Formats: sequence, C-alpha cells, structure tokens
Amino acid sequence: MTHAGKMLAGAVVTVMLALGFSGAAAAKSLADSRAVTGGLISVGIALEVAEKCPEISTRTIKGYSFLNSLKSQARKEGFSDAEIEAYVDDKAEKEKLIAKARAYMKSKGVDGSTASYCKLGREEIAANTQAGALMRAR
Repeated sequence: MTHAGKMLAGAVVTVMLALGFSGAAAAKSLADSRAVTGGLISVGIALEVAEKCPEISTRTIKGYSFLNSLKSQARKEGFSDAEIEAYVDDKAEKEKLIAKARAYMKSKGVDGSTASYCKLGREEIAANTQAGALMRAR
C-alpha cells in the first residue's frame, strides 16, 4: 500500500473512532444508515483496489473530506460520538462491511488478480462512483 493509502486507511480508523460508531441512537443502529455504511463500503473498495493495483492510487485529501462528511451524516442522524466509536470498534460490523465490499467487487469481476482490481478501479473512476471518486489512475 502506498504512503497515501496508508494515511487514508489510518484516517478511516480515526474518523470512525471520532464518530463513535455504536449504533443505538433513536432505536436504530448506525449499521442501518445507508449513507454511512455505503460510504464506508466505498472507502473500503477504493483502499483495496489501490492496494492491489499499482496503476491506481487513492485521493487522500478527498478521502479525508469524505470521511468527515460521513461523520457529519451520522451526527445528523442523531448518533453520538460514543455510538459512532462503538460501531467502528465493533469487529462483527467491520467484517460485515468488508464482506459487502468484497461481494460487490466479486460481482464486478474481481477474481483476486491484479488485472481484475485494475479493471474495476478504472471502471469505478470512469463511472464516477463514490469509490471511483476516491481513486485516481496513475
């Protein structure tokens, strides 16, 4: 993983901790927030593609900004910092997000090869998906 990718990955953890992801606000779980979980899945896809494909890198500053927007969204939905942190620290929830990201990538043809990760990265960038907006072709 590139230095920028490592920084973005560290930022994911930092923002998730700052958010306090626990998931019990207003009788609903943060895991039920499509905006937040979808955003975290997009970040995961961008990080994994950039890690596996030497032709793709992450957009670190854009990534930090996006993570801050996820934190704001969680707060707008009524979640406290403590709840956000608890969600981020929840290993079972993290595994669910990883599984969703990998299922998406598999559905798009990722077979574990470098070429398949690069192809997906180029497609996501061209389609300007959220994951694609967090990546750039080198």
